[in-house]
Amino acid sequence: MSRTTPIPSSIQTISGYPKKLVVYLTPSSKYYWVRVFFQGKYFTKSTKSTNLVESKKFGIKFYEQVLLNSVITKTSDSNKSFTVVGRNYLESIKPTSVPSTYRNDESRFKSDLSPFFNEQDISTITNSQISRFLNTLKERDLSLSTIKHYIVILRKILKFGISNDLLDKLPVFPKLSSKTRTTQKRDYLTDEEYESIVRMSEVCSDEKLVVRGVEITLEMKYLIQFMVNSFIRPSDLRVIKHKHVTIKKEDKDEWIVLSHPSTKTNSNEVQCMTASVGIYKKLCELRLKNQKSISPDEFLFFPQYNNRDTMMSVVGRLFRKIVERTGLETTTDKNITLYSLRHTSIMMRLVKGNVNTLHLSRNARTSQQMIDQFYGSHLTTDQVRVHLQRFESVEKKKEEQLKKRLEREKQKEIKRKLEEKMKSKTASKTTKKVQK
Repeated sequence: MSRTTPIPSSIQTISGYPKKLVVYLTPSSKYYWVRVFFQGKYFTKSTKSTNLVESKKFGIKFYEQVLLNSVITKTSDSNKSFTVVGRNYLESIKPTSVPSTYRNDESRFKSDLSPFFNEQDISTITNSQISRFLNTLKERDLSLSTIKHYIVILRKILKFGISNDLLDKLPVFPKLSSKTRTTQKRDYLTDEEYESIVRMSEVCSDEKLVVRGVEITLEMKYLIQFMVNSFIRPSDLRVIKHKHVTIKKEDKDEWIVLSHPSTKTNSNEVQCMTASVGIYKKLCELRLKNQKSISPDEFLFFPQYNNRDTMMSVVGRLFRKIVERTGLETTTDKNITLYSLRHTSIMMRLVKGNVNTLHLSRNARTSQQMIDQFYGSHLTTDQVRVHLQRFESVEKKKEEQLKKRLEREKQKEIKRKLEEKMKSKTASKTTKKVQK
């Protein structure tokens, strides 16, 4: 065996990329090597690293550079390969896309679309191939809405190819049957269930419970409470910084206004419930126990994680452990996730507050349709009975009108007396001048 031949047991593929891209070890070097078969030949390079994870990252960059060079040099029609066109499309939309949307599109392209269509000439993709691709997704029991998202991405890539003269027309796309499952109700927490989770977060903090190397502290309690009192999505936790938090006061009321960047729909300011102020102040006190000051550019929750994807994974694990300790999912048959806190926030306003759904949707950065279709789908007639039967009595209206009329008359009387007083003073000064 040649000293440059890969050691069979060391060959590793990279998840989300073609199987033609591998990293491996050779008898002649302590470093990992990367190899990709493209355009009928092999491209290889040393990663200069003994770490497998770092070597795979190097391999991805090397692979992308090989594809990019093939487009720049235009040595063949390889710039028509699906993977090349797909990556060019993603690069073209990155500056203007919502970050969360871009991440979803890129992830589905890497995980399924690119490995399936690979280096195939984009102009040769047929209806039959698309059908086979859909069948592979259906075999994984993915929801219809998820499958439709794959179709949307595929269609956009092909349209990008048309706009760049890489193919003449779109292939016929197969029709998807049956209704989507996205109209299912999303679970929320009752008052008792919410309080149970808050109490358990305190217990876990007191016990210094550790989940995969991360200790549960009171920060998780404040995160849970803040989400329920601010209507935010879990994805907003990625971006909210202290500079996005403004405490406002009006008479005796005090509340927080959030002005963080959009993570899904729009960037409307969010008016939080009054309880959010106390929660935020306690969070700051907790943070200042371990540091001298808080920077405006510091993330609100778990700022030690610069990689916010990692942060979301950590928070998700800690929350699942807290919920698991309550036993609520077993007793209620609910699927309780971080998103349940947003649903709880909106449902509390629908059940307890006399709030207009348009106002609620604006503040929650969503639409009335979404409130009705998803968030409010649990709302029962029994829960709204009090609002339906809440009428102001005629006597009460008359009483309020009388109070307003008396107040106006009182103000007029005060004004009249002041004017008479001013006139009497003026007359007195004139008399004194005459006497002199």
